[in-house]
Amino acid sequence: MGKVKPFQTKQEDKGDVGPLKNRGCTDIICLLIFILFLGGMGVIAYFAFAMGDPWRILNGYDSFGNTCGKDNTPVEGLNAPLNGRNLTDKPYLFYFDFTVMLPTSLVSLGLVDGTGGSIETTMMVCVKECPGPKTLILDPLTTPLSSAKTVTDTTYRMDYYHAEYKKGNNWCEYDTFEDFNGDYTDRKYVTIKGSSGPCPDYVLPSSPVLSRCIPLMEKVTKLANGDTAILSVISIIEDKFNGFFGTNVSATQVMTYAMSDLMHSYQELAIMCGASLVISFIIILLLGWIAQIVIYVVAIAAAVACVAGPAYFWYVWYKANEEYEASALKLESTASNVKTLMIYAIITTVVCFIVLTLIIFLRSRIGLMVTLFKEAGIMVMRMVTIVFTPLVLALFIMAWAALWTFVSGFLYTSGEATELTFTREYLGGESAQNANITMVYFKDHDYINYVWLYHLFGLYWGTEFFLACHEMAIAGAFVQFYWTRDKSKIHFPVIRGIWWVFRYHLGTVAFGSCIIANIQLIRTILAYIQEKTKDSQSECVKYLLMCLQCCLWCFEKVMKFINRNAYIYTAFKGKAFCTSCQKVFALLLSNVARVGVINCVGAFILFMGKFLVVMITGMIGYFMMQKDTDLYYWAIPVLIASIFAFAVAHTFFSVYEIGIDAIFICFAEDETINDGTPGREYYMSKNLMEWVDDSGEALKNLKRKKKQQQAQAKAAKSGDTAGMYPDLDDMEMGSK
Repeated sequence: MGKVKPFQTKQEDKGDVGPLKNRGCTDIICLLIFILFLGGMGVIAYFAFAMGDPWRILNGYDSFGNTCGKDNTPVEGLNAPLNGRNLTDKPYLFYFDFTVMLPTSLVSLGLVDGTGGSIETTMMVCVKECPGPKTLILDPLTTPLSSAKTVTDTTYRMDYYHAEYKKGNNWCEYDTFEDFNGDYTDRKYVTIKGSSGPCPDYVLPSSPVLSRCIPLMEKVTKLANGDTAILSVISIIEDKFNGFFGTNVSATQVMTYAMSDLMHSYQELAIMCGASLVISFIIILLLGWIAQIVIYVVAIAAAVACVAGPAYFWYVWYKANEEYEASALKLESTASNVKTLMIYAIITTVVCFIVLTLIIFLRSRIGLMVTLFKEAGIMVMRMVTIVFTPLVLALFIMAWAALWTFVSGFLYTSGEATELTFTREYLGGESAQNANITMVYFKDHDYINYVWLYHLFGLYWGTEFFLACHEMAIAGAFVQFYWTRDKSKIHFPVIRGIWWVFRYHLGTVAFGSCIIANIQLIRTILAYIQEKTKDSQSECVKYLLMCLQCCLWCFEKVMKFINRNAYIYTAFKGKAFCTSCQKVFALLLSNVARVGVINCVGAFILFMGKFLVVMITGMIGYFMMQKDTDLYYWAIPVLIASIFAFAVAHTFFSVYEIGIDAIFICFAEDETINDGTPGREYYMSKNLMEWVDDSGEALKNLKRKKKQQQAQAKAAKSGDTAGMYPDLDDMEMGSK
C-alpha cells in the first residue's frame, strides 16, 4: 500500500521556494566601508572632545571667553586680563546690544574687508540676575531731558548703575566700579560705538531664556506710561529687534510663556504621549477591518465627486454666462471671469473623467488592496511582537541622534581662542580708564566646513542604516509567515528576521542606506546654497534651483521605494543589493497596475490612520487643558503632543506598510513559480488566491488537501493505519 506524498516538491526541499535558508553574507565591502566611516566619526569625536566646550552654547560666554555660571581657567597664550574669571554666581548672559550676537570672525566684528574700517564690537557680560520687570534705562543722549526719568537723567545714570552694582547686579564691564569716586559722568563713559561698553547705552526689562537675558518689549511699553519721547526711543529699539528676529519681538514673551506652560503641563503631556502609543497599537490591530470600510467609502465618495464636481462647475459657468449675456453693460472683467470658469469646468471634467475611469477599471485591484490589508492584519495579530519593533527602532535612532548632538556641541565650540585688542573712543574725548580693551572670540579652524559635512553625512547614513535594518527585519518575519504552509510551526519569526539582518545582510543595509544619505546630503548642500544666495539670485536661477531641489526630492522618494523592496527581496532570497534591485524591479514592472493601486490607496489609508491617532490625541489634550487657568497657551502643549503622536503613529504604521509590500512581493513570486496543481500548490491564502487568474483548480486542490489532512487526523486518532492513506481518486470523487 503506497503512502500519500506530502505537499512539498523537490524544488522546495532544495530551498528554491520560500525564504532562503542557507544564506551567505552580502555586500561585505560596503559593510567594511561603513565600519571605516564610523571610525572616522570616532576620530572627529575625539578631537571635538579635546578642543570643545558645549557649555559655551548652553550657558553662553562673555566678550572675554568666559563661560557664564562656571569657574573659568585662563587660556594659555592670551593677554586678556578679564579672561579666566570665576562666574559661578553669574549664570546669565547680558547683551549690551541684543541685536548683535557674539562674533565668530573678524569680519563680523567690523574689520570691513581689512581696509581700515572702524571696529564695532558688542560687549557681553555674565550677570547674577537679568534686569527686572521694572527696570528701564534709556540713552540720555537721545532721550530729551524734559521727559527723562531719574534713571535716564544725564547726571544720575552712572550712579544708578553703581547702586545696582552694590546690590550685586553689575550690568557694566567687570571691575568698572572698583575705584568709583563719584566723578563719573555719562558723556565721559559713553563710547562712540556705545555697545562696546564699559556700560550699556540702555537696559530693558528682560527674562532669562536659555541662560540669555531676552528683552520683554511689552513691559518696556508699559513702563513708558505713554511718554511719547520715550516711546519714540523704544520704537527705534523695537525696529532693530524686529530686523534681527524677522518677526515681532513680542514673540520672545510668547516663547517664555510657552516654556512655562510645557513645564507646568508635563503630566498631561505624558498622558497624551502614552495615549498615542495605545491608540496606535489598537488601530494597527484593527486596521485590517477598518481599511475595507475606508477604502470603499473613499472610492464611492471619489466616484460621486467625479460626477458632481464637473456638473457643479458647468452649472456655475452656465449661470454666469447667462447673466453676462442678459447684462446691458458687458465689462471685460466679467467676460474674463466667464471664460475662466469655462476653462476650470473643462479641466475639472477631463481630470474627473480620468479618475472615474481609473476607479471603474481598477476596482478589482482595489479589492486586492483590501485583501492585502486583511492578510497583513492577520499576520500582525499572529506575530504581535512585531508591533513593538518600532519602539526598539526609535530607541536606537534617538540614541544615535543624541550621540550625534552631543558630539556636535563639542565640535561647534572647538574653535581656537583668539584675542582682539582695540581702543575705545569716548564722546567726551577724555582718556578714561579701561580705554584699551582686549576681547576674546573663538575662531573656527580652516577645515571645519569639511568636518561638518562628514559629520552631517554620518547623521544621515546612521539614521537610514537603522531604518533599513528595521525594514529588512520586518520583511524577514513576513516572508517567513507567508512561505510556511503550517502556520502553527512558525517559531520566533521576528527574532529570526533580525538574526538574518545582523548575521548576513548588514552590508546590503549599509549599501542602500548610503545611497539615500548621499541624496539627502546633496539636498542639504543645495538648500544651504539657496539660503545664502537668495538675495543675489536672478529669478531664473531661483527657479532652476527649486526645480533641482524638487527633482532630488522625487529621486529620493523613488530610491526609498526601490530600496525597501530590495530589502524585502534580500530578506526573501538572501541576494546582494544590486541583484535584489534588479529582480524586484522586474517583478514590480510586470505588476505595474497593482503596484500603483497598492501604493496610492495604501498610502492614503495609512495616512488616514495616522490622522486618526493625531486627532484623538489632540482631543484628549484639549479636554484636559482648555480649562486650566494656570496655562497661558494651552494649544502649545497640545501641539507638541500631537506632533509626537504623528511620529509614533508613523513609526507604528511603518510595520503595516512594510508588511503589505512584503506580502505583495511574495504573492507576485508565488503566482509566478506556482500554478496550484499538485506538487506546485500556492502558498498564498484562500483570500489571496481569489485574485489569481484561473485559480479555480487551485482552490479545488486546496479543498482536497484540507479533506485529506482531516481524514489522516481522524484515522490517526482511531488507530486505523489503512485509513491514514486514503485513495486520492476517492478523495477527488468525493470533492466533486
